[in-house]
Amino acid sequence: MKRLGTGVLAAAVVLVGPVPLAGAHGGGHGHGDDGGGHRVVADGLDNPRQLNWSQDHESLVVAEAGRGGDQCAGGQCAGATGAISLVERPWRRTPAVSTVAEGFTSMASPDGSFAVGSNGADATDVDGQYVVAGYDPAGPPMQNGSLLVAGTEETGEEYLIPFADLQKAEEEQNPDTAQIESNPYAVLFVDEDPDDAPDGYALVADAAANTVWKVEPDFSTQTEDAPPEYEITEWATWPTTSLPGNVDDPAGPAEFVPTALAADRRGNVYVGGLGSERAGEASVVKFSADGEELERWDGFTAITGVAVDRHHLYVSQLFGPTAPMPPGQTPSDEAPPAAGAVPGQVIVVDRHDEDAERRAVDVPFPAGLASDGSSLYAAVNSLAPAGGIAAGPANPFGAVGGGAVWELDLSDAYPVEPVEPVEPAAPEAAPGG
Repeated sequence: MKRLGTGVLAAAVVLVGPVPLAGAHGGGHGHGDDGGGHRVVADGLDNPRQLNWSQDHESLVVAEAGRGGDQCAGGQCAGATGAISLVERPWRRTPAVSTVAEGFTSMASPDGSFAVGSNGADATDVDGQYVVAGYDPAGPPMQNGSLLVAGTEETGEEYLIPFADLQKAEEEQNPDTAQIESNPYAVLFVDEDPDDAPDGYALVADAAANTVWKVEPDFSTQTEDAPPEYEITEWATWPTTSLPGNVDDPAGPAEFVPTALAADRRGNVYVGGLGSERAGEASVVKFSADGEELERWDGFTAITGVAVDRHHLYVSQLFGPTAPMPPGQTPSDEAPPAAGAVPGQVIVVDRHDEDAERRAVDVPFPAGLASDGSSLYAAVNSLAPAGGIAAGPANPFGAVGGGAVWELDLSDAYPVEPVEPVEPAAPEAAPGG
């Protein structure tokens, strides 16, 4: 099982050096500002992760995992800095960007990088309401994965309600029969009847449980003083192969590790997996609405975002085209990347042609993706706070920009091949063993 962000990803690439943190959102900086041909539609974001569309398809919902806080221990700092932002009409030259929910639990490095927190968000069928994949603020940090509901009442009063206890579901069901741990990383709201509200359910990609949960509310039990009762069931699960102590087995098969969710117009669901952060081991699986596997695309590296439109599948490779160092390897074992070479790719696949050429554009540390059929948007610098990450002796990439959302320019996309996984070498036996 995997916990993304602090720990797993920080162990892969260590970035240090405190930097000032920007406090306000921006947007509409035009082509060529920080992103080459890409257009910055929103900046000033803290560790932006999943992107989704609002119910009217007019705005982007952005999950911000936050920047940690001032409660520090063991090199990690916690605080209520996670938020949900809205980018209204992102195709406009200067989109309006606002915070629509905040105060979510966040844990990060002291400089605010590599946060774990409110990693995923989607709009429900109730105006101004969002479901959030994160953590219950009433419990110990990072030990109580939850699906939360947040929004604003008609009176203007804001609310944040820990709704479904995913940690408890993991303890009781443990679908992958491995370590008991929950790390909610993406959420997809499924509206069963657009003419009736509230209804529907949520799918939650739980990276640590190696499971996609289905959370079904029973709205008949809802009152003015209490949210509806709910049921949590296993919707899809993959086997976990880690060793005791939640350590990846370098000689074992890669784990799927679900990190991304998207749906097409027919209700099919696309799940992207991290693939144990090994080159070529990440995949996207297409399911029917009831969880039947229909199709699969392999040969990716460290997937953290997926999106679909009528013709294409879009995939974020967090560390693409290269993978982080494998277990046991140190920076001295190979030459570090060139300064400023922040990794990351977004890959475009014709999902109706299995022999179609894949194309890619370089995007730094990409995460969530969203397409409206004519434009593609991506959360970028998704491991960085609003002010970015400073260059430093332990940072092999040079300075990393602040969290932002870009409209991607695919005109210069270049062909890429699916990556063939490399069979991991078995650890050498100790002398005399």
